[in-house]
Amino acid sequence: MRPAEIEELKDIFKALEEKGWQPMLCDTPVPFFDNPVSCGLPTDVGDVQESMTMFPKEFLSMQPEFVVKVMGDSMKDAGITDGDSVKVVTSTRFHDGDIVLVMIDGEITLKCYCEDEDGIPWLVPQNADYDAFPLNEQQNVWVMGIVTEIVKSAPRIKYRSCMNLINNVKKKHAESREISPLRISQAIREIAPMIEVARQWYAVYRIMVDYSIAKEDDFDGFIDMIKTEMPNHEHLPTRVELQRLVVQSFAKPVNSWKPGNAPVTGKRYNDYLKIAQKMMELLGV
Repeated sequence: MRPAEIEELKDIFKALEEKGWQPMLCDTPVPFFDNPVSCGLPTDVGDVQESMTMFPKEFLSMQPEFVVKVMGDSMKDAGITDGDSVKVVTSTRFHDGDIVLVMIDGEITLKCYCEDEDGIPWLVPQNADYDAFPLNEQQNVWVMGIVTEIVKSAPRIKYRSCMNLINNVKKKHAESREISPLRISQAIREIAPMIEVARQWYAVYRIMVDYSIAKEDDFDGFIDMIKTEMPNHEHLPTRVELQRLVVQSFAKPVNSWKPGNAPVTGKRYNDYLKIAQKMMELLGV
């Protein structure tokens, strides 16, 4: 890896850590068997070709382990679907509920291990379309290991699916912009009696930003709007008072406000929330 790439990777890790993520570097090779292992009925894996894949060392145990690709849907309710890979730790100790990789008479399958009340071991699929089956002494059974990690392949999202979501948001924004100037004017006049201190206009401002009536950080434009409608109001908003509240959850849309993460608490927090909710009602949104 070139020095520039190392520095870029460090920057990415730093940015993720600052946002509360826990990035890990895949720096340790683990054997990977590309021939799919059945998640349906047991199948012969044939000639298995081993390669290597990389894992963060924090994910690895002291026991030998390897990764295999799986096919079928018998374990879908356990989160293992066709095309996934699983990390398997070799172990002779396994318990009821463990997902195990098992070779039965030369054929390999992936199932949940469980003993019934008579002590008979069963392999149990996690899909109601498949039946559990018992293991017996006539079979040559080798529990190769226990599944400890499921490795998902990131799908590529369809363009049409993305555009549907984008168009839904555009539609919502368009609908919010269709709020008539008359309704906005009436809402400001009706909400004004609830404002007991200048800072409380922030709740009105935040709702108007959320619905694209006012622009984010355009405090002067919002203040001019209020002064135009209510020039003689006792508690007109000021830029300084509004800016002081753009912190913690109050910097986000009203539906993201949290009482434990706001610049005001208790009754004052509830007052801001009531004003915001009332403004939503008056705007009809």
